[in-house]
Order: sequence, then C-alpha cells, then structure tokens
Amino acid sequence: MINAILSILIFTGVVWGLNKKLPIQICSICAGVTLTWLWMLGGMWLGVLSVSRYEFLAAILMGASIGGIVTEIKKMFLKLRARSAGKSKEVETLEDKLKNCC
Repeated sequence: MINAILSILIFTGVVWGLNKKLPIQICSICAGVTLTWLWMLGGMWLGVLSVSRYEFLAAILMGASIGGIVTEIKKMFLKLRARSAGKSKEVETLEDKLKNCC
C-alpha cells in the first residue's frame, strides 16, 4: 500500500514537472494513478509482485482511472451537445428571417 502511494506521488510530481515543458497538458494525478497500476500489472505479469497482494489495489486504481475517463468524456459530450444545440437555434432563426423577409 505504501509502495502504491509513493508511486502515485512520484509519478504525479514527474508529470507535473513535464507539463511545464510539454505543449499538451496531462492531468498529473490521472497520469500518476495510471502509471502506478500499469507497473503493478507488469510486475504481477512478470511474477515480480505477488498477485494476491496487489490485485485488489490495482483493480481499485484501474476503476479510478475509468471513472476519470468517463468524467472527461461526459464534459466533452456536454460541450459538443451545447455547441450543436446553439447551431440548430441559429439555423432556425435564420430560416424564420428568410420566411418573413419577402
């Protein structure tokens, strides 16, 4: 458990530092959690880590990553939906003006 917490903190700090130099911004905490469960899965697959000890923790971290991804997709979907609704209102308004002009 301590290994996972330290790993998340270290990866979060590294990604936070890289964000200052990268042209794209990555969520530091999300990257720290994702990189942590990735190395845990790799360690379990290679036999370096005990599966019975790390599988539950890796599963919890994977679930947190999925929750974050779904939240971001929801934000993008709502923005897209709002943008589409705004365009359709503009089209309807333009059609009404054209009907009333002549």
